[in-house]
Amino acid sequence: MKNDKKYPSMLNPAQYFVHTKCCPLVIFLIILVLNSACNAQSSSGERILFDSQMNSTNHSFELFSISPDGSGLKQHTFDAVPRRANTSGQFSPDGKHVIFGTYKYGGYKIAIAKSDFSGQRKLTKGPHYTYVGSWSPDGKQIVYSKVDTKSAPYFQGDLEIFVMHIDGTKDINISNTSGADSGAKWSPDGKRILFYSDRTGNSDIYSMDVDGENLKNLTNTPNIDEFGPSWSPDSRQIAFHTMKRNTGNQYIDLCVMDTDGSNKRNLTNNHTAKRNVFVPYYDGAPPIFYQTTWSPDGKEIAFSSKRNSENFEIFIISVNGKNPRQLTTNGTNNVFPFWHGK
Repeated sequence: MKNDKKYPSMLNPAQYFVHTKCCPLVIFLIILVLNSACNAQSSSGERILFDSQMNSTNHSFELFSISPDGSGLKQHTFDAVPRRANTSGQFSPDGKHVIFGTYKYGGYKIAIAKSDFSGQRKLTKGPHYTYVGSWSPDGKQIVYSKVDTKSAPYFQGDLEIFVMHIDGTKDINISNTSGADSGAKWSPDGKRILFYSDRTGNSDIYSMDVDGENLKNLTNTPNIDEFGPSWSPDSRQIAFHTMKRNTGNQYIDLCVMDTDGSNKRNLTNNHTAKRNVFVPYYDGAPPIFYQTTWSPDGKEIAFSSKRNSENFEIFIISVNGKNPRQLTTNGTNNVFPFWHGK
């Protein structure tokens, strides 16, 4: 280019303002504004916490987080037992603490730590296996699943839903029935608890009051399994996975419905993952196969899928089923996303 003055649009902003002898302060402010615009999404404070085998040499899973735009990947745990997992992490509503499942206390237990994962301690007591559910909206309690058995092995038996204060007190069974009750999620408005259960033979999605009363089967579909439910931020919708039973269609789909079970709609239409369900070393206990999680504004849902590879990756899709995008691309299994916004 012989004469840059004729082509200012071909220069980047800094070059242009220098070329035109603009004030250095103006140059600095322009660059600052441009950098802020480029980093707006990644600096929003939102993080997606998930399990991954990346960096693993012993087939274990550790907890990582990433921004919704795919930037800022960070590993949080480094001490998973070989062929086991630090799993299903969830930040508290105020962002100051995190709960997660771990095998390092002898069998799967729930641990609690500060949000930087320091000061870890065992939260659930006893020999029985326990699995993360979610925090209460006020951050004072958790809801979770525990294997209900009177003797060893402590990982085999019915799974019951419990509610417990985060200091370990007032540990109460609120489901108390035969079958496997898993994936409990406390509604953002604090009124209901969502979970899935095989108590009728297939896996259906249920909701109940926080004391276990007023139980409702929201799906009630004998030929279809539904699992991995989560509440929308306004407590008005539920995302979940679904799979037809005993048919040639062995696909798992992502769906959304209203909280009374009506207005079901399929967001992925048989393109989420084949039925070879991923089971991350749970010693025979019913695992939480899939997890769904909403963006804080309720416009998107994150989930794990094998749609593009033989490994599970984290994807994000709009609540209307449009604009799916792959968030992780590390060539290992990435599962159990949890979307946290500050």
